[in-house]
Amino acid sequence: MREKNINILKRSGSVIKNGNVVFTRDFENRKRHAEQEQKLKEVEKRIPPGYRSEIRMYQKYCKETRQLETIESLMDFLFVSITEEAVKKNTWEKRVVALRKYFSVTYDISFDEEIRKTVANIRKLYQEDDRKRLKKETGKLPVDLDELLNIIDILDTRAKAICLVNLDTANRPNEMVNLKIQDFQLDGRIVNVFLQKQDKWHNKRLQPGTVRAVQEYIKEYGLQPQDYFIGRRSKGGNFEGVKISETAYRKQLKKWTGYTPYNFRKTMVAFMHSAGADLSTIAKQTGHRSLETLDKHYLNVADATVDKFMDYKK
Repeated sequence: MREKNINILKRSGSVIKNGNVVFTRDFENRKRHAEQEQKLKEVEKRIPPGYRSEIRMYQKYCKETRQLETIESLMDFLFVSITEEAVKKNTWEKRVVALRKYFSVTYDISFDEEIRKTVANIRKLYQEDDRKRLKKETGKLPVDLDELLNIIDILDTRAKAICLVNLDTANRPNEMVNLKIQDFQLDGRIVNVFLQKQDKWHNKRLQPGTVRAVQEYIKEYGLQPQDYFIGRRSKGGNFEGVKISETAYRKQLKKWTGYTPYNFRKTMVAFMHSAGADLSTIAKQTGHRSLETLDKHYLNVADATVDKFMDYKK
């Protein structure tokens, strides 16, 4: 009977040690659960890179005003952001979210009801007549596509390939800096883009001219599959296939063309819309999840369209 029980214990993943039953699978499960819990805590404590600039501005404000990082100095910062700095409302809302996360991670302080009430009262400052313009959502504007293509056409091989890819894909800055050569399927005119906001991969189409530009770039620089697509040029002129920051990319694109990644993004959306593409078709290329967001923030009626219908001087 005892031998039969031992066999049952062995089949269940347990062993006999010094006459005691040790449940190995139970131990392994508890160990794995503890490791998972620890990992999730680390994820929860992670501050998104997009929040860093707002956090740095708050830290700088505390130093300039000789205040400690407390809820009182935070409320002060949010208040003067409106009354003195006159930031746009959408920027202010991003600031609130970033600093709420910062205080939660750094000081284990959550926004209780009293803090939320104070924030809500500060937000009401935007309702005053002299600040209503700060609630306007203008954002980056599309540019004339022919003008942009003329600028891109005279760039060197590397800059031209990068600009055309950004234009075709309407990529966000984080999507551009994360691209690797191995993400391109040039035979199929496809590039596989990781959409950070949606945490998924998404295929985007490339124009034949863009494919040729990328092929020339790869050949001229001897790029390998593991190289980052943008990379960087060292002071000595040598290319390194490393990942650069979003800030560095924005500055580089501005230097090359005079425009930002979001100018590129809105230009492609506006062009596809004017060519007759519906929202679903545009979203398939840009990677927008919400058609409402696409319609609200990207598809304002073009000035040229308005001009066309109010041209009364024939």
